[in-house]
Amino acid sequence: MDFEAPVDAWYVWVGVAIASVAFAGIALSLPSQPPPDAAEAANTVDEVSGSSYNASATYEHDADEVKIDVKRIGMRNEGGTEWASIAFGTMTPVRTHPNPEDGLNIVYGEDPESVFANPSAMQSYAETARDAAVNSDGEWHSGDGKLRVRQVNWGGVSVTFVAA
Repeated sequence: MDFEAPVDAWYVWVGVAIASVAFAGIALSLPSQPPPDAAEAANTVDEVSGSSYNASATYEHDADEVKIDVKRIGMRNEGGTEWASIAFGTMTPVRTHPNPEDGLNIVYGEDPESVFANPSAMQSYAETARDAAVNSDGEWHSGDGKLRVRQVNWGGVSVTFVAA
């Protein structure tokens, strides 16, 4: 008894065609790139915020959009979405503040004494930004390919500013 299908039978060709379409569909549904590395972004924040001195760092990423709250960073692109938490401290996401320009100036390296009147004004700015981040669902912001972090210690006030 012969259990092999003859190669010239129509049902063999239909089966091969269906299998080919299924494999092509699977291959085309796979993402073209991996999701961004949010864990490495969180590690960058931890390295800067763990400093007892003024410090800054920039992390280059491939995320199309970034979402930052006080403890987590979310990054997404065509490859997917990834979240990571920082190990200690809190971040001040400057884009959640009603006036993000002051925080962005700090992140880009401006002297805090030229941006804020005194350390308590900087603390107030940070609290407002963090409260806005906690009390909202947050927004995804277009990423420019860089996550910028700056730790500022001024007059007994320590703030970790983060922007992407």
